[in-house]
Amino acid sequence: MTNRVHIDAPAGVVEIEGEKDFVEGLLAKLFPLLEEAGFGSRPPSKVVPMQTGEEAPDSDEEITENSVGRPKVKRKRSVAPKGHSCADRILALKGEGFFKEKRGMGEIVTGLATKGFVHKANQVSAAGESLFKRNLLQRTKDGNGPFQYYWDRD
Repeated sequence: MTNRVHIDAPAGVVEIEGEKDFVEGLLAKLFPLLEEAGFGSRPPSKVVPMQTGEEAPDSDEEITENSVGRPKVKRKRSVAPKGHSCADRILALKGEGFFKEKRGMGEIVTGLATKGFVHKANQVSAAGESLFKRNLLQRTKDGNGPFQYYWDRD
């Protein structure tokens, strides 16, 4: 018969599984070490003191309590710094005169790649659509082919 011990001293978790003699032997060796180290006697290290008023947290983490009452760390989604989106990089190409001629998706992807920015055609297409809707790029469609982006208003 297999015996199993699961210790969850606030998420320090120790699991032992095996025959009765094996588990008892390990526990006899383990308990003195755990007590000496203070296992489970300290509060979790990620606890952030409550803030009042308009103070902003120092990190991108939000501390909440889960259903068991232990702190749960929720990571906030981080947004890339300004100038790092595909649309921002396309606008930089526009500023360099890249769109004085009509350009297709492949040409735009290649133009971004020459600057060291790797984007897929679907990312460039979505960014181009957004820039067109905001009147930052012009586009045309030749027959049934894909859109061509350009800028002739300067």
